[in-house]
Amino acid sequence: MRIRTPGAKVLGVLCAVALLAVSAAASDRAEQGLKLFMENKPQEAAALLELAAKEPGAAENTHLYLGLAYQQLGRWDEAIAAFRRGLASAVQHRHLFLFNIANSYFAQGKNAFALETYDQALSARTDYAPAYLNRANARMKAEDYPGAVGDYTMYLALDPNSPQSSSIRALIDLLNQQAASAAQQAALLEAQRLAEEAARQALLDAVAQSLLEAAEDTTSLSAGSGDLEGYEDDLSLDD
Repeated sequence: MRIRTPGAKVLGVLCAVALLAVSAAASDRAEQGLKLFMENKPQEAAALLELAAKEPGAAENTHLYLGLAYQQLGRWDEAIAAFRRGLASAVQHRHLFLFNIANSYFAQGKNAFALETYDQALSARTDYAPAYLNRANARMKAEDYPGAVGDYTMYLALDPNSPQSSSIRALIDLLNQQAASAAQQAALLEAQRLAEEAARQALLDAVAQSLLEAAEDTTSLSAGSGDLEGYEDDLSLDD
């Protein structure tokens, strides 16, 4: 059965990021770039944010929104580079930079790097629900179903009113059913193996017992009181 993961978008962090206040020290370019980004104009936003990010003392937000604009444009390597530049001096939003680096890796199909970076994001902030959701999706891709169930469960605990809660609960139930089915199948295979081994051992025991009984018969025969009659003629093989 093909498991479908919930429709968590790589850019699911946008709602959280939109709540960040633009630093009072941000340049006009940064403010205008942010405005364009909010208007869903990533190409124009990126052009201004690129310049703003090069300014001395550029705010964390500038690097963050620049990376997000690159993400919207599918420029994943540039997004990662922008996030890493922001991460180098990040204080308040370190988890967001790591989270979005992981998202960019995931979008590129670099699942191992994504999982590693989601771990780092959750180390930076252990209660950041979106990181659990996206790490769960990455674990699904890696076929780590128990790990995925754990992350989906944690996500629901942190965000029980998520719009995806019903579909995620259904997925958890399905994964648990499959795990139980797999466990039952494993137990059945083990029982079959043990039964086959027992049957082989029983056969070996029967053969050994037959040999033992044959040996005892031979001993009894050799110990008999009468002389054995021999053949009068020599034995020969027929041509």
